[in-house]
Amino acid sequence: MSDKRLPIVKDTTGLSLVYRALWRLQFVGFFFFGPAELPPHRDPKEKLKRERARKVLAAHEAAGTQAPDEVIATANR
Repeated sequence: MSDKRLPIVKDTTGLSLVYRALWRLQFVGFFFFGPAELPPHRDPKEKLKRERARKVLAAHEAAGTQAPDEVIATANR
């Protein structure tokens, strides 16, 4: 596992406005109230980023479009 933090995927394909708002609230909640220092593979913020990327990747696959490289790299970690 790499110690490098994942980027927040900017692509919103397949993500509803409600999902994005709730996702952001969870992310901010983990930022302020989550654990202090964990390796990236155990960090709940990193898990949220991976799940979001997987959801975007699945939406691209369902639509038959090519997902950006950033989405693919984040989803496959």
